[in-house]
Amino acid sequence: MIAMTPSLFKRLAVANLVTPFIGLGFDIARSPPAPYDGPLTPWVGVQLAIFLVFLVTFVASSIGLCLFARWSRPVALWFTAVSVIWSAFGDVQYTDPIARTLYDLSSALTGATLAAAYWSPVSRLFEPGTAEDDLREVFR
Repeated sequence: MIAMTPSLFKRLAVANLVTPFIGLGFDIARSPPAPYDGPLTPWVGVQLAIFLVFLVTFVASSIGLCLFARWSRPVALWFTAVSVIWSAFGDVQYTDPIARTLYDLSSALTGATLAAAYWSPVSRLFEPGTAEDDLREVFR
């Protein structure tokens, strides 16, 4: 079994942040989205706003996890729960096989990152009054 260290946790959180964007790159490169021809209704604006909120929340919580910020664990947990619920309202769409693999890997990394953030020795770094330097003796 591999011991979860702060540097391993940071690598896990960065991999979780980067993988969906690499998948998106494969998705766009292999099957570019069709231009939107429909009318610009208020619903299109709402969808764009929701997407931007999701994007900012995902990036911010991932960076917060890398920095062991207290707020990042519950934000990442709620973001994941809301994302799962929100995905039920999405359309069926074609996804590149490599991109789909990377999206699935990202889901697994999200679960591993959250599990490590709550139930590994690294979880102590998220508690108030602790810093990474204070816990070096734990990880020697």
